[in-house]
Formats: sequence, C-alpha cells, structure tokens
Amino acid sequence: MRCPSCKADVPGGSKFCLECGAALLGRCPSCGNTNPASAKFCLECGHKLPSIGVEAAAGSTIDAAAPQSSQTGSAERRQLTVLFCDLVGSTALSARLDPEDMREIMSAYHHRCTEVIGKSGGFVAKYMGDGVLAYFGYPQAHEDDAERAVRCGLALADAASRLQTSYGANFQVRIGIATGVVVVGDLIGEGAAQEQEVVGDTPNLAARLQTHAEPGQVVIAPSTRRLTSGLFEYRDLGRVVLKGLADPIQAWQVLAASPMQSRFEAQHETSLAPLVGREEELELLLRRWNQASQGEGRVVLLTGQPGVGKSRLIAALQERLQSQSHVRIRYFCSPQHSESALYPVINQLERAARFERGDAPEQKLVKLQNLLAPILPEQVADLGLLADLLSVPRVGQRGSFEMDPQKRKEKTFAALFAQLRRVEQQRPVLMIYEDVQWIDPTTLELLALMVERAQHMRLLMVVSARPDFTAHWPDYAHVRTASLTRLNRRDATTLITDVAQGRALPDEVINQILVRTDGVPLFIEELTKTVLESGLLRKREHDYVLDGPLATVAIPTTLHDSLMARLDRLTSVRRVAQVGAALGRQFSHELLHAAAEMPERQLSDALEQLVRAELLFQRGTPPSAQYTFKHALVQDVAYASLLRANRQQLHARIARAYETHFPEVVRAEPELVAHHFTEAGLSEAAIEYWQQAGDLAMARSGHSEAIRHFSVALDLLTRLGEKPDRAAKELEICVKLGPALMMVKGPASPEADAIYSRAVALETGEESSARFKALWGRCYCSMASGRLSEAAADAEELFAFAQRLGADDLVLEGHHAKWSASLWCGSLAAVDEHSQEGISRYDCTRHHALAFTFSGHDPGVCARGVKAISMALSGFPQRAMELGAEALTLARSLSHPYTLVLAMWQFGIALQVVRQRRSCGDLATELIELSQEHDFPAMRGAGMFFSGWATADGGELEQGIALMEQGFALFSVGRRITRPYMLATLASAKADFGNPGEGLELLEDALASIEVSGERWWLAEVHRLRGRLLVARGQHDEGEACFRRAIEVSSEQRATMLELRAATSLARLWNDRGRNAEAHDLLAPIYGWFTEGFETLDLKEAEILLDVLASAHEA
Repeated sequence: MRCPSCKADVPGGSKFCLECGAALLGRCPSCGNTNPASAKFCLECGHKLPSIGVEAAAGSTIDAAAPQSSQTGSAERRQLTVLFCDLVGSTALSARLDPEDMREIMSAYHHRCTEVIGKSGGFVAKYMGDGVLAYFGYPQAHEDDAERAVRCGLALADAASRLQTSYGANFQVRIGIATGVVVVGDLIGEGAAQEQEVVGDTPNLAARLQTHAEPGQVVIAPSTRRLTSGLFEYRDLGRVVLKGLADPIQAWQVLAASPMQSRFEAQHETSLAPLVGREEELELLLRRWNQASQGEGRVVLLTGQPGVGKSRLIAALQERLQSQSHVRIRYFCSPQHSESALYPVINQLERAARFERGDAPEQKLVKLQNLLAPILPEQVADLGLLADLLSVPRVGQRGSFEMDPQKRKEKTFAALFAQLRRVEQQRPVLMIYEDVQWIDPTTLELLALMVERAQHMRLLMVVSARPDFTAHWPDYAHVRTASLTRLNRRDATTLITDVAQGRALPDEVINQILVRTDGVPLFIEELTKTVLESGLLRKREHDYVLDGPLATVAIPTTLHDSLMARLDRLTSVRRVAQVGAALGRQFSHELLHAAAEMPERQLSDALEQLVRAELLFQRGTPPSAQYTFKHALVQDVAYASLLRANRQQLHARIARAYETHFPEVVRAEPELVAHHFTEAGLSEAAIEYWQQAGDLAMARSGHSEAIRHFSVALDLLTRLGEKPDRAAKELEICVKLGPALMMVKGPASPEADAIYSRAVALETGEESSARFKALWGRCYCSMASGRLSEAAADAEELFAFAQRLGADDLVLEGHHAKWSASLWCGSLAAVDEHSQEGISRYDCTRHHALAFTFSGHDPGVCARGVKAISMALSGFPQRAMELGAEALTLARSLSHPYTLVLAMWQFGIALQVVRQRRSCGDLATELIELSQEHDFPAMRGAGMFFSGWATADGGELEQGIALMEQGFALFSVGRRITRPYMLATLASAKADFGNPGEGLELLEDALASIEVSGERWWLAEVHRLRGRLLVARGQHDEGEACFRRAIEVSSEQRATMLELRAATSLARLWNDRGRNAEAHDLLAPIYGWFTEGFETLDLKEAEILLDVLASAHEA
C-alpha cells in the first residue's frame, strides 16, 4: 500500500509510514477499535469506517484522505471548498422501511458518496444522517479544488440517480458548494467521538445552498463560481435569501461541464525560474556591460511582475561574466526592512567583510579593515564612518554619531562612493539592486545618486523592480528600462523540458501545463515540478510516460495552490517552513533554532528536506548556515497557513529570541524586533522598540523612516485602550514624531499641525518638558501656517511655562518662541529683547541639539537671523548685515543643512528690506542649490523668489516676475508665513512692468491675508505700495491716506526704515502738489534719526528729496 501523505510504498498492515511517520490505521467512530488501513467496516462492531485514504500499490484511490497524525491537534488556515450533499426523501423512506433495510440503503448511499468523493480528491468529513459533508483542499490541497468539488457534485447527482437497491428505491440528491477561508484541524470531542472541526462560514453556506437546490441539482456560491468560471455551464438563480445570513446571496446552478479554456494567471507570482526566452534581454545587458567596462557607465532597470524571471536573468548575466575580470556588488532589499535606513548597504558590507555570528567587535573591525584596506588604504575617517554604520565599536575612537546626522549621512555616502570609485578604477563593476520596490528611503536616495554618477565610471548597474516601482531619477541618456514579458509557446515548452532535466514529457501533460501557466516562467516551473512529484509519471532513460490517467494528477491551477500542495507533501517539516516564514525571506540557522524550539537534529533534518525540495536555498553549513526562501510566495503560503494565535505565539518567541541571543541585532535594528512584537500582539513591548527605531533613524537623518516608526508606535498605543500612563506615553511619541514631520512635510503641513494639536490636547496632569515641546510645536506650526494670533498666544504661554519649569534649554526655547512670533506680528521691541536674550543664553555645545527636538533648526542661528530682520526694519542696516553674516557663519559651522537654509532665508529677507539687490541675488543662488540638494522645496521657492526680485530690481522685469511667481507658488506649499510680504513685493514688480491693476489686486490679497493671519510686520509697506499705485492712477487723496496709514503703522512698530520709506513717498506727493515746506518738515526729522546706513538706497533717496525740498523752500 501507499502512504497518503508522502506517497511512499509501505508494507501491508503497517501502523505508521516508515518514511514520514504518518498514521496508517483508522479508529472506529462507534466503538473506538483500531482497524487496518484497508478495512471498510469495523472488525469489532461492523460500523462503516471513514477511510484514511491509503492507496493501493497500483495507485487507484478508493476512499478520501483523512488528516494525518502529524496534523492532529494542529489547526491551520486553509482555503477550502465545501460540498454538502443531502439525500432527498430519506425521512419518508425510513418511515415505510424496516430499520435494517434502511440501514442497508444508507450504507449503499454512503459507500457510493465516499467512492465518488474519494475519486474526485475530496475528503468525507462527516456523515450526518442522510447528509454528507466533504472537503476539497484539506487535508491535501490540489490546484483545482473548486473545480474538483463541482465535478464531484455533478458525479454524485448522476451516481445517486443510478444507484440501485433490492428495494427499488429511486435516489436523488441536492448539493450545495461554497469556497472560503476556514480554520481546520482543531480536535473536538473525546475518545471515539473525537473529530477534526472546520470553523468558518463556508460549511454553513454550502448546507444552506443545498436547500435551494431542486432534486438532482448542484448549486454553488459566488466564491466557487469565480474559481470555476468558464469551466462549466451555469444557470443564474439570482439573489437568494438563506437562513442565518443577513443579506441575500447570488447563487448559480451548475448545468454541465464545458470544454477547458485557457486561464490567465494574474496572481500568486514570484521570482526565479530557469532562463529561457530571454536572449534579447541578456544581449542588452551584455552590450551595456561592454560599454560600461570601457568607462561609459550604464544603468538598466528590469521591471516585471513577480515570477516573470528578473532574478534569473540577472543570474544569467553573472554566469556570462564569470570569465571576465570584474567586481560584483549586490544589494538585496527586503519588505521587513523597507523602513530600515541603508539596510541593503549594511547587509552587503557585512557579507563582503564575512561577518559571522559570534564575532567580537575587534574581529569585525579587523575584517572590515581587511575589506577596505586594498581600496581605501589611507581613509581612516571612512573606516570609522562605515564601522559606525555597521554598529562596530572602535575602542578609543570617537564615533561619527557625535557628528550632525545629516553631515554623517553625507560623509557616509561619500565614503561609499569613494570605495566604489577606487574599485571601478581597478576593475569594472557589476552592481545589482534587487527588489527595489521594498527599498528604504535613505537607500533610495543613495541609489538615485549612484544612478546619476554611474555614467562617469566603469559601472553597470542592474536594478530589478516590480512594475509599481517609480524611478526617483530623471530620464538620463545612460539609463535604459527593460520590461520582461511572458514566454511564447516554444520557449515555455523548452522550459518544461529543462525543469524535467532534459527528459520529454507526454504531449497531453505538456499541453495541460501550457494551458494552465499562460507563459509565466515561475508558473511553468512549479507546475512542472508538481507533475514530476505526483507519482503518476514513470521516468525512463530519455522521457517520462504516464502511469495512470492524467485526470487524477494534482496539477495546480494557481501558484498558490501548487505551493500549498508541495508543503502538504512535506507534512512532517511544514512547521519548520512556517517558523522560517515568520522570520522573513532570509534567516539564519541559529535564529531559527532559537525560535523553533525543537531538537537540533530534528531541525537539521527538516531543513535538509526543505532544501532538497528546493523550497529553501542554503548558504554555509549549520549552525552558521543562512537560508533563503526560493520564492517570496513560498514564504507567503507557509505563513498564511498559520492561525492568528499561532502566529502571535511564534512572533513572540522570535522577538524574545532576538532579545536573549542577538543583542547586537536589537541595538542595530530595533525596528525588526518591534515588527515581531507587533505581530505577536505585545503592543507595549513593540511600542518601546518602535520608539528606539525612530530615535535611531532621526540620529541617522532617516527622517522618513523615523516618521513611519513613530507612527506605528502611536497607532499601537491608540489600540491599547485607556491606561493610567497612556496620555504621557502618547505625548512622548507625538513630540518625537513632530520634528520629523516638520523636516519632511513642512511645519505648515496638515500632518505636523495635527500631531502637535493632538499632543497639546492630551491631559497628563503635570507640567513637563514633553508638554512644553508639544506646545512649542503647535506654536511653530501656527506661525508657519500664518495663524499669528494663535502663535502669539502660544508663545506667551510657552514663555511663562519655561519660566516655571526653569530648565535652561526650555527657557531659551521660550525666548525662541517669543522672538519668532513677535517678528511676524510686527512687535519689533519684543523681537530685540527676546532675540538678544537668546543670543546671550545660547551655547552651541549645549543647545544645538535642540534643533532635533523642537523646530528642526538651531536656536542660536535663528536668534541672529530674526534680529537681523528686526534691525533692518528698525533702521539699523549695518547692524542687520553684521547679524545676518554671524548667523550664516554659525550655521555653516554646524553642518546642519536645514539650519543653513533657514539662515539664508532670514538673511535674504533682511537684504531685501534694505534693498541690497546684488547680495540678495548671490545668496539666492546658493539657497536654491542647497535646498535642491537636500530636498527642501519651500526654501528652494524662497531662493527663487529672492532671485526673481533681484532680477526684476535690476531691470529684467518680465524674467524676474516669472521667477518670483514660481518661487511664491513653491514656497506656499510648505508654509503661509511671509505671504503678505511676497504678495506686496510681487505687486510692486507687476506695477513697474505696466500692470498697476494687477498689482493693486495683489495688495488687496495681502491686506486680506494680514487681516486673517495677524502677520503685521510688512503691513506698513503694503499700505505704502498701495498708495503709490493709487497715486499713479491719479487717486491722490486715496494714495495720501495710504501713505499716512503706512507712517502710522511703522511708527507704532518702530519700523523706522519702513517709516522713512513711507514718509519719502508722502513727501514726494506733497512736493508734486506744492506743499514743499510740509514735505520737508515731515521727512527731515525721520531722516535725521538715522545714525548708519546712509549708503542704502532708501536713505539716499530721502537725502536727495530733502535737498530738492530745501531748494524749493529757499526759492
């Protein structure tokens, strides 16, 4: 006889399979007696026995397969097709027949059902009087279980109608079929009454559908109809109401089978397959390699659906290049590490340096030195950067973590490029990035830079991705995209023969494979292997021949079912595959052993079977071996079969294993441990590790990764429900997430605003630094969004808050909030007071770190920059220039890009206030370049605006206006602060270009914005410019009123430079209208107030006008 689990031949009468250990005896459900596998009735009591599906040596299956002992008590998730068959009229029949006669009829009926179901590949799960419940897809999955169930239903209806007994009864059945996900395998009951239960809606739905079938009919659910579409002819029964279901359900009657049609497999695809039909793509890669090896670097982006052969094509390229001298560098992206900054780079360096589990830090450092010595012999700094990247400590050496994170990232990138540059100068380089659809943002940034620079090196970059990946680089001439498509019939047939190791398969088998795989290489590979492993093909010297009917072969219709069928044939080791699947696509022997909790010998044997079955690839030897699932979908199928509770227990064990046995991984990749605790449902532990991961990402300038880590932590915390310390923890996470959002999204973004508003609303019952940070963040978001009244109120509260807490850093940030809000509100006296206090209190060593906690920029630089603007407005242009220069010098020394662009922006405003056109234009050029380099779009817009103003002020009005409009639009995406100032500046240029009407409209918008936002610092200039345009239109009185209002506002604000400008405009109007003396008396005292800046345009224009007025008065 043959074992139903592993198909091995076993001696008759065996209790267990000698190959896989599966049970081969059946227990009677009536008396509990153990019976031989071949028994159809109990030897003790004569009860009809459910078959355990042992096959005769000839291969004919009579009864349905029963669950094996290895599965006993081990529940799992399955997609199951359930068939419910009910005998029509059995109640009336039993009323007129003797019980013994009825027993004979029911026995014949049950036997026929068992025979038909067994031959169809199903499993008789339960006899319920005159009803029969059968499963398709458990305990053994097939590729076409839904189809098998429907065909079985038709066969049962036909068999019942032809069933003859000595009593002349006419039999008819009603059949319902449904497909869905269930939990199967739980044992219920005890002793002889013990059975395996299926939990889910599917069995109930099948039973309900049979009640809507007429005698002799098969009715199916929508789920089954979708899987068998085109294989049968149907009659639409419409939406039917079923007992126990809230909504009506669509139902179909199956009329008959239809001819087999071609199927397009559009799901459950993955990677590798033997290379066939890719000659053109391989030749493209080889041509690009030849160009690259001559110094003309090339990049090829390979795209295609999972399973189409991208990885196999790359492997073929490597095979072709083996005879050529070159260096190969491979980066592997991982879905579990898509938020881990530079994970592919770290992984590549560790592999290249041959790090091993158990290596001491000193050993790792030596290995890293040995790796880098030939290519970076004198670059000690680069060694330190890469050592820190790999979390390898260096005794007695300062780590690069003391460096500014952004600067460290730049230097790390530079070190990697230097390494690559030195290597490619020695030998051409083949660089491979695999599965970049899972790439982390920081590595993506590095990849984009490598793509850009590749053209100048002896470098071929091959990048593989799924079609939904969007390339983050321009359309360079040296970059080519190649999309892989499906194989034609000739190539697909060749692939089938290759998988069969050159032996020909029968034509009918080949045709079935071609029909069902539709040219997808991985489908072809897996389906062919399933046929070869089915036991129905007999191998000869040059070919295979069928050993039985092809219809009985389990040939998958989808890749998912094929892989599940292969796992079912490895029942005894499937648990190991499931543990590995929870670990990830790649995992180590040591980690698997720690998580699997099984003896080493048993684990090694299981892994050996999985490797032999080509479900896993192995590198190295245990216990140092590394394993990789051959296909990502193999991992998915194994993982999906786990129950949620089992998954959680498994992930908990994995997380604890990391903590206990792999502390270096915990330190370097806390997000990995956080993932497993999250999947384990241990949210509190997960939250702590997600926070650690966010902190580490921020320290590495991985702001996008930090956002994701902190966001997951916040989401988990929300799901925890009310706890005593929840508000405090939520506040802590929010104030860490806020700065990252401001860096990436901008301080005026809805995301940043929402997180800080949420933080402020939390009630923690105490005043703390975290609450101060939350209030500060909301204040800064309000400022950037142009809600100055709210910002000013928050700043006032912050200042008082800081005084109460008394901490030095918080007091400084309290002044920071005050000087910022005061500037935009136009309270220049307060600006001078608080910014000067900030300058006095600031200590770079102690306070620069505040940039990462609060607004994303250095408070010492900001204090000088804001004071520079205030001094320019107040009439001290020389002092303003000195402060602006100081701010720039300090910002450059900090190597913090965002602080530097902020200093440039603030200095640019000061230069524009005092009308230093050339200096502002030069600064704008640098601001644009720096913002472009570091992806600060709002600040790039500010640079464009400054450049446009300098261009227009220099006489090129049309070009300048276009630049200003572009810059204004870009800046406004990130923030609304300075909107009135930018609108007014643009209005002035529009008027000078001959569009005073449009200029006035812009000024009206500026006034409306000021009214809404409370941003008053440029209000005087808006009134003055409006007066100038009104006067130009001949509306002198209205214009004079605007000038007077400008003087009034600027005087109130102590903005003497703007007051001088407004007074000059009004004096010029009065002079034109013959009021020379009044004009002189208005302008002279304001001009006389100034003690510096006489070389500025405003003071020169005032001086000239005063001379004219004096001459007119004397005349």
